[in-house]
Amino acid sequence: MKTCLCFVLISFSIITLPAISLPGQTAADDDPQKDKVDYPESDIFLFDLSLAPDSATVSNGINVTDRPGYENQPAFTPGNQSFLFSQSDEYQTDVYEYFLESGETKRITDTENMEFSPIPSPDNQTISFVVDGKNANQSIWHITRENKTPVWTLKHLPEREPVGYYGWNHKTGDLIYWSRYGFNIKLTHESKQRVHYVSGDAVPTTPQLIPGSNNFSFVHRQGNGEVWIKELNPVTLAIRPITTVVGSNTHYGWAPDGSILMMEGSTLNRWHSPESGWQQVADLKAQNVASATRLAVSFDGKKLAVVGVPIKEPDGKH
Repeated sequence: MKTCLCFVLISFSIITLPAISLPGQTAADDDPQKDKVDYPESDIFLFDLSLAPDSATVSNGINVTDRPGYENQPAFTPGNQSFLFSQSDEYQTDVYEYFLESGETKRITDTENMEFSPIPSPDNQTISFVVDGKNANQSIWHITRENKTPVWTLKHLPEREPVGYYGWNHKTGDLIYWSRYGFNIKLTHESKQRVHYVSGDAVPTTPQLIPGSNNFSFVHRQGNGEVWIKELNPVTLAIRPITTVVGSNTHYGWAPDGSILMMEGSTLNRWHSPESGWQQVADLKAQNVASATRLAVSFDGKKLAVVGVPIKEPDGKH
């Protein structure tokens, strides 16, 4: 029986609702063992991306998940041939994969639980995700492309803490996660019984491995109300502020050149250095994108995936 992963997000919230029978409909008409879930509408838009030291341009936007329902949390695979994402039906979310060249979408998971936040390993053979559902332990699990049986990644830890978002450095084995009820960031390891409390007042967004390093980034709301993207060194445990977020959205993505991209409404913003600060580099409204939140950049920096809502024409079409 499946329920929904509920986060307190600036962007999307997923709300679990009981199944509702239509007038004249009996329980047998519907599946009494499942609860229907009301997911927020969202699509994933794919763009060509060009990065230069002083500029960034996007072009050739296309809605690659143009269907009713929820598609979110894109993550490009190494090799830049596809991206993973979470997609819903009436009852659950599963991991899917979109292939850039063919435009084909394939289903990756089909379990009794729901899967969110898929992340591929550097060799693209392991796919990890957060699970949710009535009988799920709300932790990080993973599968391999050859064996689709989910394995509990953090089973070795002495205590289980529900995970909302996470980042995984497969090279070092370090894992960093946002506690979905504690609103804190913790650092752990894929095989060691080690858990380090990093920070409280953490904003619910995905911690990320910073390109070209073994350090992680996360979002922290300071006592003065400012919201910062900060860097954690998992060896020294030192924390360094990088930049404040731009606008009200707190989801961001790293580009391979070390710049940070964020959406605010239909505006794409880029941070490249403390000297340059945040710069508006594109308005995606012309590309039919509204209310954008999450984004992901391909490993070669040539593709950009943006989660948003298609702009509807006056007749309701888009």
